[in-house]
Amino acid sequence: MAAEAFLIKLGHLTPEEQRSALCNLPDTKKLTERFERAWNLRDQDLGGTPYLAKDIYFRAGYPTYAGSTFLPEEIGLYNTTSSLPLAFENDAGAVFCGNTQLNEFAYGLTGENPHYGDCHHPQYPERLTGGSSSGSAWAVAKGLVPFALASDTAGSIRVPCGYCGVWGLRLSPDVAPVGDIFPLSPGFDAQGWITQNAPDLVTVSKAVLGNPPPCFMGLWAGDLGLGLADEVLQPMRKLALDAGAVEDRAAMEFLQMTFAEAAEIYPILGGHAAARVHAPWLIRRKDKYDPVVLNRLEIGRQRNPDEIAWAETERRRILDAFATIFSRYSFIALPCTGGPAITKAQVTPEHRRQLLALNTPASLAGLPALAAPVDLGEGLTAGVQFLFPDMPRFAWQGPLENLNLL
Repeated sequence: MAAEAFLIKLGHLTPEEQRSALCNLPDTKKLTERFERAWNLRDQDLGGTPYLAKDIYFRAGYPTYAGSTFLPEEIGLYNTTSSLPLAFENDAGAVFCGNTQLNEFAYGLTGENPHYGDCHHPQYPERLTGGSSSGSAWAVAKGLVPFALASDTAGSIRVPCGYCGVWGLRLSPDVAPVGDIFPLSPGFDAQGWITQNAPDLVTVSKAVLGNPPPCFMGLWAGDLGLGLADEVLQPMRKLALDAGAVEDRAAMEFLQMTFAEAAEIYPILGGHAAARVHAPWLIRRKDKYDPVVLNRLEIGRQRNPDEIAWAETERRRILDAFATIFSRYSFIALPCTGGPAITKAQVTPEHRRQLLALNTPASLAGLPALAAPVDLGEGLTAGVQFLFPDMPRFAWQGPLENLNLL
């Protein structure tokens, strides 16, 4: 019955929705067999729960395109035993139901993809989902599955969660409990998942991470001086304070000053790392890339040692700043979007820089993050991120308990 229910939901989607949000869907026979195998694990935390995975997670014997049209031709099929999804299927009993689309090679925050179609907001089709984990956020928001695997390098879980009104957890780059992924920027890529609500986030997270340690007082960092509209910022502030954050003007100004150039630092380091991944085929395949992605990779390829040295120095300042704040606070709360989901016409360099300014401080420091939606009315949402110290176990559940969401 679970396989049939998933297929019925699929049947209600338009071909355009399927193409822009989903890929590698199994046929009915294969899907039914997977649900039948999961029957023996029905008493586990996720027993029989259907899920989808962003198409950068490797699955043995299956092609991974990462939103492109050619990646399997360069890397072949992935055939190691460490691939997706040991933690979710073999241990917790979840059922893999296919992959989700993304910005090409996860290199974007919009949900646009010229090859498979832009991924549109689940309620407002004139708006975008945000990205790069666009298909995962869309599928969860539409109720297709309770959770979907995603990844976050510079906001790719946090931004679409904020725009689509769903919840997410970004791990730190050195934690990879799910399997292997095709990298965007090695050293910055982080695994994670997206769920429809907070209780589901707890269920999925505990199935893989176990029980988190207790959480104490947090800091509301404000909008880092970006001047977000009051009608957006105030609901975010309320959520953060209700979740256990406090306001500390000196700490807020300290972070604002330290993070001021994060939106310039990250593209240097992250772009250079991404260009190294694509170096073996970038020139030969340049006509196959999304032009926007190609341009970012070309810029990354041309970064010089002086730029990289400057960015690394500034990154260390950010790491030191986080260490200072976390010596007093359990978490830091700040926006992860500047407002609700945007239209394609609103995709501008200025908008991208705003998202990078909000999200890349945590990315540069390799911090885990909880993404929470804030209701703006009429089905529109924005996002708040709760950042935690980078440690094997972190207090991700604390803000949810304070919000009485469990």
